[in-house]
Amino acid sequence: MNAKRPYLIFITGVDGAGKSCHAKWLKQYLTEKNYKTELVWSRFNNFFSKPLLALARLTGHNYYKTIDGVLFGFHKFKHLYVFKHLFALLQVIDVNIAVVKDILIVTKRADIVIAERGPWDTLVDVVSDTGLDALCKNFTGRLYTIQAGFNTKVIYIDRSLENILDTRPELVHDSNLENKIRIYRFLAKQYRWKIVDNNGTIQETRENILGKI
Repeated sequence: MNAKRPYLIFITGVDGAGKSCHAKWLKQYLTEKNYKTELVWSRFNNFFSKPLLALARLTGHNYYKTIDGVLFGFHKFKHLYVFKHLFALLQVIDVNIAVVKDILIVTKRADIVIAERGPWDTLVDVVSDTGLDALCKNFTGRLYTIQAGFNTKVIYIDRSLENILDTRPELVHDSNLENKIRIYRFLAKQYRWKIVDNNGTIQETRENILGKI
């Protein structure tokens, strides 16, 4: 680990994969090792795309619904050809603003920054909502993460759908969950992320994370 320059660790994965639990533990672990460590979260960054989302809400393609006491967001953009391409482009701008605002600025006061959510998660959300799988490997998709920097590790927390639903049963109502797992796994191979299997014990997962950083 090169702590001479700000070191970014992106913890990625679907809801219920175990990101929050292990990101908080990793921050504590690195702090105890005398690294000045910050934990940040960056998601749902809509700046230039906000008017477009407001329009989608008026047409019923973007809405929220409470199911079993849990609020879920539904974004039905896949059949809106012009809309989904414009949304994907505006999100490129939005996510790069968010990376600077929420993540890169924090590197000025830390040796290590752990981002529990970041631009790769936004990319997965956009691909899932729009059906634009080409973003996983084309130039536009790469622009989502261009601000991430050189001294960076991306750690993908992989967990089976069965185990996710065992600990987070409310996610059975997330109709995009299985598709997001597919997208994350594709990106992990495409960009050679560090993959951490979180289907075993907590100790095994944490040892695996330390081995990746």
